[in-house]
Amino acid sequence: MQLVLVRHAEPVAAVAAPDGSAADPELSPRGRVQASALGWWAANNTGEKVTEIVVSGMRRAQETAEPAANALGLTPVVDEDLAEFDVGRPSYTPVHQRLGSDDPDWERIQEGFLPEFVDVGAFTARVRGAFDRIVARHADAGRETVLVVCHAGTINLFLALELGLARPLTFPLDHVSLSRVLVSRSGRRKVRSVNETGHVTDLL
Repeated sequence: MQLVLVRHAEPVAAVAAPDGSAADPELSPRGRVQASALGWWAANNTGEKVTEIVVSGMRRAQETAEPAANALGLTPVVDEDLAEFDVGRPSYTPVHQRLGSDDPDWERIQEGFLPEFVDVGAFTARVRGAFDRIVARHADAGRETVLVVCHAGTINLFLALELGLARPLTFPLDHVSLSRVLVSRSGRRKVRSVNETGHVTDLL
């Protein structure tokens, strides 16, 4: 089987709702166009048989997955453990608005490390568990593909675990980029590609 890992499309900035619930931003207008491009890719990429879409519980990931799900006639499976490391935070600032910032959390991210507020052990455990569950559901699959729409930190950490990398945030991942991991029937995993952007080159 093949896992195709998709970073969500571009979101807007957001703060906590009046009821105190955490920031959970929607997609920006450009992000919605990027999500539509992912839907076009899903509908026209006939060489890959997508049998399941798994999505984070966060709004930006779910809105990104919607056009692809509609194109393929699939109902996404929501796995809350695919959420980004910032889940539950009171505010969210998109990456393109953080460039040049001297915020210490952003500086750590640019150096390839998770922010200080992240419980690295807990984040690692839930990300590993989420992907292990996906693989287990498709243990007997042949050339099937599972589309996993989630977040840059989540994808980076999974890739780092599979590649044995010391830094959990090694790869710059563009919005709606694709990263592929092949999984054999024996359970062996191989990272095939990282950050493919050919389907959204003009939208980044």
